[in-house]
Amino acid sequence: MPYDFHHDHDFYLDFLARNARESIMPFCLEGLQALDANRKGWQNLEVLELGCGEGGNLLPFVEAGAKGTGIDLNQKKIEFGRQRMGQHIASGRMDLRGEDIYNPAIEKEFTGRFDLIVLKDVIEHLPDQPRALKQMQKFLKTNGLLFIGWPPWTMPFGGHQQIAEGWVQKFPWIHLLPRSSYEALLRWTHQSDETREELLSIYDCGIGIQRMHRIAAKTGMPILRETHYLINPIYAYKFGLKTRQQIPVLRSLPVIRDFLTTSVYLLLQK
Repeated sequence: MPYDFHHDHDFYLDFLARNARESIMPFCLEGLQALDANRKGWQNLEVLELGCGEGGNLLPFVEAGAKGTGIDLNQKKIEFGRQRMGQHIASGRMDLRGEDIYNPAIEKEFTGRFDLIVLKDVIEHLPDQPRALKQMQKFLKTNGLLFIGWPPWTMPFGGHQQIAEGWVQKFPWIHLLPRSSYEALLRWTHQSDETREELLSIYDCGIGIQRMHRIAAKTGMPILRETHYLINPIYAYKFGLKTRQQIPVLRSLPVIRDFLTTSVYLLLQK
């Protein structure tokens, strides 16, 4: 069976919120303070999360005083999030929508509105990443920031094979097989059609560190902050592992680094 936390919505939402509160928010706040030395916290800021799911990452920003908006294509997750976040939605501090960022009505409403956009474990699911970044850039205020956190494609589980059934979920780097071989393996191990489709979608969209740098440069968004993790911060809640930043000597070796970096946090500036 896939790891239990993929099916326990309450537990999953809780550890997303804890990770956002303890790692994502401090990382982003330092960037905001670099642009505005008087910035002390999250009051009066507008935060948008794309691919927000149930809203777990967004919740701590709202609790800290920001106004949070989340959109996701998965309507079921949005509905669950609305139930869990009812108090914050009723207060007007949070808004969760089943929407597409390319909807012209959304583009019109969101353009130039947000101080920070959060993209956590989402960029590797997007089929046209340069287009997506250009769209997000429109939504930011002048000097607004875009946070991107994701597992680089060539890290041990960069293919998200942990969502699979059986031994495949615990086999590192198996997603680096040629696509046809990987698809054949997923069929041979009797993965469901839904799981196989998702894993192959990630195979087609997975993104490494150097490619992410190139896309950011092409989009005209300079990197304000960047941190590489040997042990992903969220593993503290998933597996009880202590967060560790990448070893400096490995970070200076791009190819090896990409195989052994389990998460990257980037903060891009409009």
